[in-house]
Amino acid sequence: MKREPAENLQTPIASLIDVVFLLIIFFVVTADVDKEARDESIRLAVTRHVPPAADKDPRRITINLRRSGRLGIGRQQLTETQLRRILNATAAQCGTTVPVIVRCDAGARYEIVNRVLTLVSSTGLYRIQLATRPEI
Repeated sequence: MKREPAENLQTPIASLIDVVFLLIIFFVVTADVDKEARDESIRLAVTRHVPPAADKDPRRITINLRRSGRLGIGRQQLTETQLRRILNATAAQCGTTVPVIVRCDAGARYEIVNRVLTLVSSTGLYRIQLATRPEI
């Protein structure tokens, strides 16, 4: 048997480079998703005896409620009707066990917070948490 010279053996790397670039794009796009769900202008209420939420369910919905009463998911501002439609669709598609985190500003009036909590529970979603920050 005759062996081929080593110089003729080459590994095609063109497709490997494509795969590496696709992986890089995937990780860049998905790495910032959790930050987009938060509205950093919201100043959360301070709590003493409440442990931080440890559940990292990827299906969770984060609702931002500003002091002025404006609602949003991520950076998108919503009306109560739009929020109700989104939550109803989520409950119908994924079930009622989807966690909902309400990040409300510490200065928001309680009647607005209560209205949002009532809206969420009326859609059948029952895993509702209020986001707070621990006392330092």
